[in-house]
Amino acid sequence: MSKIVELKNVWKIYPGGTKALRDVSLSVEKGEFVGIMGPSGSGKSTLLHIVGGLDRPTEGEVKVFRRKLSTMNEDQLAEFRKSKISYIFQFYYLMNDFTVLENLTLIGRILGVENYREKAFELLEFLRLTHRLKHKPNQLSGGEQQRAAIGRALMGEPSLILADEPTGNVDHEEGERIFHLFKMLNGEKKITFMVATHNPDLKPFFDRIIYLRDGQLAGEEKLG
Repeated sequence: MSKIVELKNVWKIYPGGTKALRDVSLSVEKGEFVGIMGPSGSGKSTLLHIVGGLDRPTEGEVKVFRRKLSTMNEDQLAEFRKSKISYIFQFYYLMNDFTVLENLTLIGRILGVENYREKAFELLEFLRLTHRLKHKPNQLSGGEQQRAAIGRALMGEPSLILADEPTGNVDHEEGERIFHLFKMLNGEKKITFMVATHNPDLKPFFDRIIYLRDGQLAGEEKLG
């Protein structure tokens, strides 16, 4: 297996002196389904933002798909993310003035996806949302909104998905459905996942869990 995420001695210190990450070194192999667990404020979101190039470390080296993120400017980072990485967040960030179908097709157009309309239909069928094509986000349940957000994330056929508390706004049953979907995508499409969560009920889904506390690595647990 090949490493697609590598962090070496990464620190993130915000103005005012808050140390969100403290000397973190870790790697993620292609095809892994990795959990990032720890209490609120442990650095989980900051870690994902740095892996995805949404934030830059104060110190240390970050390589994703063997590219040093520090060598890229903001435009290059945006292009790199567009071709490789997608995000799924606790808050769905759907465009409220557009239908479910339009939320996907607009992203497809921006990403230059061929046959983006057909791709959107295929994904919404896969996600059990064909009966909601013409509905706007405020007409959907929390689980339906999260599935629409997952569909949007899949429009560019990413190799790496970074998910930050993706089940934080849905009930337990819907949360398990979403994780079964993630595992299916991981197994069938070989998408690598890094998922931040503080929910211990989700542990059985992961191949491996990286634990954070106060911005530091606090242990690792192999499950798969």
